[in-house]
Amino acid sequence: MKDISLIFLTGFSGSGKSTIGPLLANSLGYEFIDLDQAIEQSAGKSITRIFAEEGEPAFRLLELKTLQKLAGKTEMVVSLGGGVLERDECFSFIRENGTLIYLKSTPGALAKRLCHKTDRPLLLGDNGTRLSREEIERKITIILEKRETRYSAAELTVQTDTKRIGSTVEELTRKINRYIRQKEQYRQKKQSDNHADN
Repeated sequence: MKDISLIFLTGFSGSGKSTIGPLLANSLGYEFIDLDQAIEQSAGKSITRIFAEEGEPAFRLLELKTLQKLAGKTEMVVSLGGGVLERDECFSFIRENGTLIYLKSTPGALAKRLCHKTDRPLLLGDNGTRLSREEIERKITIILEKRETRYSAAELTVQTDTKRIGSTVEELTRKINRYIRQKEQYRQKKQSDNHADN
């Protein structure tokens, strides 16, 4: 059963999900969960280690199982890992159970934020070496093109690379509250129409 107050934040690694998520949850008066952190807690090891020791398919399965535990939750903001939507089961679960929000950033802005990070397995070279900023930007562009169809299926999209975090959180809070209000009004109208028909 879809609950529009179960908010899923998606976007590429570095788009601000983990930073914006807790602030947004606080602003809405909701609970916050970082899906990657929840996976690390249940697995008892870091995502980098899961990737290295068990491979990406094992990690994606853990991701799905952790997601499914959120079914039926309300008034919660969930920060998703950048690749969650690529798995059909995860994408369907999110679409059927909550509201998807896309934090959108350009490859250039993402590369600038990510070029000093060492804990992003998808942004390392084939032999685990660190890539240059230009190589990272090229890799991000390719991955983004692959994921864009899923990202753009979000109910709400907010550009995150030109605004301060505070402004982004304010804009998101406004948009979410309006979206939930509109959905609630639509649901009530539908109910009263059904009563009128009976």
